[in-house]
Amino acid sequence: MAPPETNPAAIPQDLIKKVGGAVGQIARIQNDFATQAETETADDAREALAQRARAAAEQVIDEQGITVHDYNTVLAAAEGDQDLERQLLDAAREVL
Repeated sequence: MAPPETNPAAIPQDLIKKVGGAVGQIARIQNDFATQAETETADDAREALAQRARAAAEQVIDEQGITVHDYNTVLAAAEGDQDLERQLLDAAREVL
């Protein structure tokens, strides 16, 4: 899939749904790993958890059929566009 335009109106709906789905799944991953990290006192164990969380997030993005670059570009575009942000949140809620 080609990288999206930075213009939120030019981002295909299919890509918005995929990124939104990934956002929802990644939020769940971050929550799960944050809970586990709270119980760890050793820095190396916390770092290992963070690395596993990053790998899991990358896997979710890959499973959606998008790139990390696409994911980040759409999220950055949503920061300045409330409609796009709403669409992403709606798609994220569908997976939660």
